[in-house]
Parts: sequence; C-alpha cells; structure tokens
Amino acid sequence: MLKFPVPFETTIFVCTHKRPEGSPKPCCADRGGREMREQMKEMVKARGLEETVKVYASGCLGGCNQGPMAIRYPDGNMLLGLQQSDLKALIDEAADSD
Repeated sequence: MLKFPVPFETTIFVCTHKRPEGSPKPCCADRGGREMREQMKEMVKARGLEETVKVYASGCLGGCNQGPMAIRYPDGNMLLGLQQSDLKALIDEAADSD
C-alpha cells in the first residue's frame, strides 16, 4: 500500500446513493444529492478552485432521514439537510480554508 498526503485543501463527499424503488428508507439521490454534487463541481470549476477543492460522489453516509447530506474534510463536518441555498456558502467556506 502506498500512502500520500491528500493533495486538496478541502474534500467534499456528497451522498448520491439511490435506493431501490419501494425502499422504506429515503435516499439522497431522490432528494437532489446528485444534482447538488454536479452544481458544486461546476461552482468549484467556475471559481478556479479545482486544485484545492474536490467534490466527490459517495455511497450512503448514514443520514438517510436527514438527507441530502455531505461530509467535508479536513474539518470532518457532516452536513445534513443540504439545500440549493446552502451550496454557495459551502463552496465559499472551502475557498476561504485555502
């Protein structure tokens, strides 16, 4: 195994998990997780932050009832109940942490 330091100042994992139809649990994909991830990636690119901020898709992060959700590193914050109106502030915070 090789180990390297993470080359980005901020990494955001956005839950894009899709549960099967009829599942009793909600999923972030059905609540806009996939679209929010794409929007955040576009915001990062538009601001020229690709070298310092990365936005990745993730599987289930365990906050199904409070999704959509994301986890941000290096601060380790869980971001529950994300809304479109939160995205700009989230990217602003990532840009300020550089």
